[in-house]
Amino acid sequence: MRRSSTKRCGCPFSLKGQKNAHINEWTLEVKCGVHNHEMVHLEAHSYAGKLNENEENIVEEMFVAGVKPRKILSTLKKRDPSNTTVMRTIYNKRAKMQRAELDGGTQIQFLYKCITNGDYVSFNKVNAETNQLESLFFAHPVSIQLCKMFSCVFLLDCTYKTNRYKLPLLCIVGVTSTNRSFYAAFVFMSNEVETSYAWALECFRTILDQKKLPCVLVTDREIALMNAIAVVFPGAKNILCKFHISRNILAHCKKEFKNGKEWEKFNGKWQQLVDSPRESDFYQTFLEMKTEYEIAYPQVYSYVVTTWITPYKEYFVAAWVDMHLHLGNSTTNRVEGSHSQLKKFLEVSIGNLATIWQTFDQMINLQHTEIKRSFGQSTIQTNRVFSSSLYSDLLGYISITALEYIKKEELRARTGHGSFEGCTHKIKYTLGLPCAHDLLSYIRNNNTFPLWMIHDHWKQLTLREIKEEQDIKEENEADSKIDVEIEGILRRYNNTSDLQKQEIKRKLRELMDPSSTQTLAPSLPTRTKGRPKGSYKKFTSDFKSTKRDPSLFEHVLKSEQLSLKMRPMRTTKKEAISEKRFLKVVQKEMPAYIRDYISDVVDVLGDGHCGYRVISNGMEMGDDWLQVRNDLSRELQQKDILYDAIFGTTRRIELQNSLDCTTTPAPLDKWMTMPDMGLIIASCYNIAVVHFSMFQSFTCLPLHSPPPAVRRTLFMGFIHGNHFVQLKIKDDCPLPPTFSIWRRYHEEIAEQW
Repeated sequence: MRRSSTKRCGCPFSLKGQKNAHINEWTLEVKCGVHNHEMVHLEAHSYAGKLNENEENIVEEMFVAGVKPRKILSTLKKRDPSNTTVMRTIYNKRAKMQRAELDGGTQIQFLYKCITNGDYVSFNKVNAETNQLESLFFAHPVSIQLCKMFSCVFLLDCTYKTNRYKLPLLCIVGVTSTNRSFYAAFVFMSNEVETSYAWALECFRTILDQKKLPCVLVTDREIALMNAIAVVFPGAKNILCKFHISRNILAHCKKEFKNGKEWEKFNGKWQQLVDSPRESDFYQTFLEMKTEYEIAYPQVYSYVVTTWITPYKEYFVAAWVDMHLHLGNSTTNRVEGSHSQLKKFLEVSIGNLATIWQTFDQMINLQHTEIKRSFGQSTIQTNRVFSSSLYSDLLGYISITALEYIKKEELRARTGHGSFEGCTHKIKYTLGLPCAHDLLSYIRNNNTFPLWMIHDHWKQLTLREIKEEQDIKEENEADSKIDVEIEGILRRYNNTSDLQKQEIKRKLRELMDPSSTQTLAPSLPTRTKGRPKGSYKKFTSDFKSTKRDPSLFEHVLKSEQLSLKMRPMRTTKKEAISEKRFLKVVQKEMPAYIRDYISDVVDVLGDGHCGYRVISNGMEMGDDWLQVRNDLSRELQQKDILYDAIFGTTRRIELQNSLDCTTTPAPLDKWMTMPDMGLIIASCYNIAVVHFSMFQSFTCLPLHSPPPAVRRTLFMGFIHGNHFVQLKIKDDCPLPPTFSIWRRYHEEIAEQW
């Protein structure tokens, strides 16, 4: 029942207004000037807070731009301090705008109208019995151009909690020559069975250049999707995400090991197996793993072999995967990052398909703007590191990203002393770029690197219409004629009953004007009474949230974290003395002014991942250093414009590459570096990072987010010149100065820090 109230309180106060028609003026008479209540604020009167014409225009423009209601109200208050508008007025205005957009139609009719007006390509599948929409495919016209230009690699993954109907959303993401992601297409599906995936992929195939179908499709181990790919794109290589495989190994195998060192040893061997550059290396490492673990840990060995190695080794092991042009995409991190960006725009998971489409349209248009900017940078900007005459034939013709890769190979060629017999041609096969030994003769003779050595993917720097060859154009023109179909429809129409004629006319009207469709929205999921099965609470406070549910490996790490918290403190005299000595060692490695404020030190394994282990421990993520690396990599990728401005493109790519490491121990070039990584850590986790060492001490703050309600600070210490530890610091400790770069590049919203 709706809660209603009245403003009638029996107040005797009254005024009488009367207009004099002769002189066109009003007279006001106070009939009773007495109130039976105290003076109330004008905000309590809806009429006083009514929007004027100018304010209505401002609110409409800001809603169209996707600005949140509370920020709209703040803007009105700043423009006019005497404004008495309240949040309810803003919400009512939004509801009025939405009703005006629908214009008496249904949300599905409005959705089809938007898709048609935006020149989107769309396909739908409707339930014949209920006339409800089951599946919807749509792709932006510019995204279709990008798909035809950059058709080598696509990443596919479903995400959830995006709409009120609980429909899974399949996102298809591509990669440009400037290493930027783009949304190729979206598909709302009623379920995740093979037929649904096959329908979605068939729709996707229709928007591609049929002579340039994908070489590689990267997915998770979703069997239905993999089967559909084998049918619709039989010539494409299906690669499975290495990151998700490693997380599955962790979830199912870590619990079987007696201690952390045994697990780290096994995990290191597994990563060595996955990264095997040749088939011979793979089988040699596999034999070593079999000898060591088949008898000692039979359940672990059985799971790894039967679930992953035997059926899928060609899908994720480098020896097979790196023979294909995957452009460095051997995980689904790129599409996972796109999910995160998408949900930031959505904010809630209870929108209908029409409002969701509008949000997607805004997001895609912004993405295309950044892609065009990146094309322009590669065309007109020249980095000084490429000033050598070796690059004169490449500058302006290939992307900066490709130049960065070639520069690394040039440096490798100059320091390789001419010995490249063991080269597996990984760069050539996976990126379509020359290896170091291919460049060696050009470097020795000081000849320019030729353009023909570069794959066409890296040469696309202009968003343009794809020109069709003459024979394809003629074939398409023949296919586009509908004379035969029109004649068939007329024959059927003339030979059917009046009822069937009405149905044919209805369908023709829908073809002419999609917004006249009679298709119904998908049915809403039934909300049952009581506590949902498997949950501990009857109601959840985040039913509107777009945040995904935890994966199995996250539950495993959470349980480990809880067990560590419940574990009793070490109390033996020997261990106490050892901890006290280590604390003194660390204190000596710190600046003098901080030593007395260090109350405790948390040490981590020194295997090249120590900095990331400190972050994982400080963020209460257990010992999940790999997740930290992926989180920071996603931060760099999503905010690449910001970090390009701070570090430069070359350094930003170096930092991104340094995070790409799954082996233990980590090589030197994969170690954490400060202070650059400090800014990324602070911005990724929205915390303050305070770093102490004898060489440099500084405080890093988030660059693009305001402080949370409960602020967190992570204290890190750098000792012996090669190892990070976590410091426990007393409350009244003096902090080092804020890193100077933060002052120059932080966004206004982060000023509150």
